[in-house]
Amino acid sequence: MNTLEIIHKHNRFSGRAGLHRIKALCEALGNPQDKLKFVHIAGTNGKGSTATMIANVLEKAGYKTGLYTSPYLVKFNERIRINGVMIDDVSLNELVKKVYEAECKLELESGESMGEFEFVTALGFLYFLNMGCDIVVLETGLGGVYDATNIIKKPEVAVITPISFDHVAVLGNSLEQIAQAKAGIIKEGCRAVTAYGQDKAVLSVLKESKRDIKIPEQVKSKKSDLNGSSFDFMGQNYKISMIGEHQIQNAQTALQTLFELRELGFNISDSALKLGLETAKISGRMEKIKEKPLILLDGGHNIDGVKSIASTVKMIKKDRKINLVVGMVADKDVKASTSILSDIADSVVVTMPKNPRSMHCDELAKFFDKNKIAGVYENSFDAFENAMGSKQDDVVIICGSLYLVGEAKSFFE
Repeated sequence: MNTLEIIHKHNRFSGRAGLHRIKALCEALGNPQDKLKFVHIAGTNGKGSTATMIANVLEKAGYKTGLYTSPYLVKFNERIRINGVMIDDVSLNELVKKVYEAECKLELESGESMGEFEFVTALGFLYFLNMGCDIVVLETGLGGVYDATNIIKKPEVAVITPISFDHVAVLGNSLEQIAQAKAGIIKEGCRAVTAYGQDKAVLSVLKESKRDIKIPEQVKSKKSDLNGSSFDFMGQNYKISMIGEHQIQNAQTALQTLFELRELGFNISDSALKLGLETAKISGRMEKIKEKPLILLDGGHNIDGVKSIASTVKMIKKDRKINLVVGMVADKDVKASTSILSDIADSVVVTMPKNPRSMHCDELAKFFDKNKIAGVYENSFDAFENAMGSKQDDVVIICGSLYLVGEAKSFFE
């Protein structure tokens, strides 16, 4: 088996909920996570953007900074970065062999096996330690309390981004249950930050977990367009290049986290804060890949993610026609999401990402106004070809799934 075959042969879910498997694996590897410092991030939306902003500022401040995120869009190596640079293939190959050898010697409980996310998380810890990272910005995969990343001891700061409904089959059917799962990353003695605007039920749970959790003040943008946004926060003006007013919320969460790190002794100058935020970029989140027609990629795949897309459309629409290319996985709230997308679209091309969890395009098309359907394609590349035929002044947004966005990046790049 090659490197990726070894990684992907692991199941998504691998037994009863708990940290017992990742603990056994990390112990076999010498517990690399215990020798690292972390900013730990959980939430439903904005995790990747917030993590990228924090990591970029820390890099600009002179710290060797690891960044662990998921999923990847085009290449697996995207998930593990240091100072913005992906893990190289040679290092990945060597570490996969080492972690797999350790895994094969373990004696797990009957009916249990190592999950893919557990395997990759242990590999990431080992890489960040071997490379001498000063700090790692660590994004949870799913949930918090039983997420494999939660094997770490007290982080420098625990961060909770906006929480909404997603993965309800695993995390629970209420916002309180989902918040309790996410709040599991807040450990005794660590500082904690959460985004402003959380639902009251969520905030109540978070405050039970950490009475003095910091919530940045809400501010509005001074300017927001396709080049990003500018806003004032704590008496300073900041600019971000990420598109959409929701990114201001993520930026303020990042700033509050960085202020907490300052108080812990990290040397983060005002210039590093400003430069780090302005130059932070993330793939697949309202990412502009073509000017005429204007083509944007956004992997928002739940209600709040789709609402952010709708908010950005209002900002950029003017007199332009909005053409959507949509593909979704079946375990999301498809009905509510497509209702929002249908309202903002002048036309919709329906397709499906190459993923076993994808909703078939014929089924997905039934959720849209049939008068707006401009095409239905099983092959996403055919759908992208259709989008290329849009008029020069049109806006094309490829959305509904990060898997679809990854395929779009492969097609266009």
